[in-house]
Amino acid sequence: MSTWIRPAHAEDIDEIAKLNDAAFGQSGEGKIVRKLKRDGDSLLSLIAHDDSRIVGHIEFFRILVDGTPRAVGLGPVSALPGRQRQGIGSGLIRTGLLALEGAGESLVFVLGHADYYPRFGFSAETAAPFRAPWSGPAFMARVINTGAPEAGELTYPPAFG
Repeated sequence: MSTWIRPAHAEDIDEIAKLNDAAFGQSGEGKIVRKLKRDGDSLLSLIAHDDSRIVGHIEFFRILVDGTPRAVGLGPVSALPGRQRQGIGSGLIRTGLLALEGAGESLVFVLGHADYYPRFGFSAETAAPFRAPWSGPAFMARVINTGAPEAGELTYPPAFG
């Protein structure tokens, strides 16, 4: 069955939230996605579709660096149970990063598996000079265009409160 990617539409939010809840086995990520959308903090939301239903989702949101909108956060990214480990998440990440690069964004952060995100160019070393609510090997960043900030205080949207 073929899978294709498109921007999420407003009417997709319920299905996206359910998909995130199913993928993560809890309601936290579904609540984050709903709050990002409701608060206007969603920068880019993409879905993977298989012609019958949404099978994957990725969310990108604005992060402030020293109070200025100069970075992007990635997450959550999810695929339906039963459709995981089939490249859906990878396709969503690559498509999203290309779209952000084309839009002139310069820096993307992610809090995720330290053995998964480096394959997309993310590193803990790039994120280390930034002050955020979390740190360590799971907190990573990737520069996607020139002019990216090299350090600073990060402010996340209220959805991550």
